[in-house]
Amino acid sequence: AVYHDLLTGVCTRARFHERVAELGDESSVVIVADIDHFKGFNDQYGHHAGDLALRQFAAILAENCRADDIVARFGGEEFVVLLCDTTLSDGLVAAERLGRRVRQKPVFVDQKALSLTASFGVAALPPGGNAEAAIQQADRALYHAKHEGRDRAYVYDPARDAGPLPTNAAAE
Repeated sequence: AVYHDLLTGVCTRARFHERVAELGDESSVVIVADIDHFKGFNDQYGHHAGDLALRQFAAILAENCRADDIVARFGGEEFVVLLCDTTLSDGLVAAERLGRRVRQKPVFVDQKALSLTASFGVAALPPGGNAEAAIQQADRALYHAKHEGRDRAYVYDPARDAGPLPTNAAAE
């Protein structure tokens, strides 16, 4: 339970940080991923359906990453992916691919196909860089993706994302 999320089977936040500390001298990319409108999905279809959606989302992330990459559930419907030895442009391509895979695979609840979408924020983690800072940057890019309509991926842009979040940011 300390290393793997009991519901989804991916890493926990604690294990994520342990594994990041073991990284070598390679440029990596952090992706913060969030299921769009998850609260509404849970409210409309029930917690069982929400759990199925979380398990499937985590599986899509894990199945579409390499063995050395790290997929972790940080809480609720928020996941963080670390793509090892990856450029920022390749990280954006990977996030867009993950978004397509999520759209392509409905969640089946009582033989009913329910579609999901997700939003993604992408940020660079340079060798020896601060993982928490990269996660915060990716989270800012994720906020921008949600604000622009969801179901998309954005790279952190300091000119756009570095300022204070609007007061309604918590509602996003």
